[in-house]
Amino acid sequence: MFILIAACSGSYGHLVRSNAVGNLFERHEVLPDHRYFLTGPQSRPNAILAVHRSYTLQPGLWRPVEMTPELLKGLVDAMTGQLGFTPTIMGASVTNPEGKQIGVWYSPYSQTAIRFEPDNVVVVSLPSKDSDPLILERGKRPARRF
Repeated sequence: MFILIAACSGSYGHLVRSNAVGNLFERHEVLPDHRYFLTGPQSRPNAILAVHRSYTLQPGLWRPVEMTPELLKGLVDAMTGQLGFTPTIMGASVTNPEGKQIGVWYSPYSQTAIRFEPDNVVVVSLPSKDSDPLILERGKRPARRF
């Protein structure tokens, strides 16, 4: 049974929170060896994803974007404009099952599934709401209950 569980869990990657990645997006730096993708409307994006060119993102859920620093600035500004400030937006490394970074993520949502398939194909689900009340409430601390 342990071998079966290990085999199933071996094809999934993770998001690893990173201030450095968040700063990369907020400085509007475009990584030249990555392909960029977007989900949500461009005027109110839900997430920005960049995947290293050695991987192929399975098409369907994410829109490819020809990223420029100007477009990245507009997307980041649109995302922060919906929240009013940036602390709830998460920069993260996208890692493969071995923990190697294969991409970067920027979103107010910190939950997604990242599955790796043969031939360096990666499937990234759409972002979902976080269970952290600080993120759910857009940066407002939950009220105290007595």
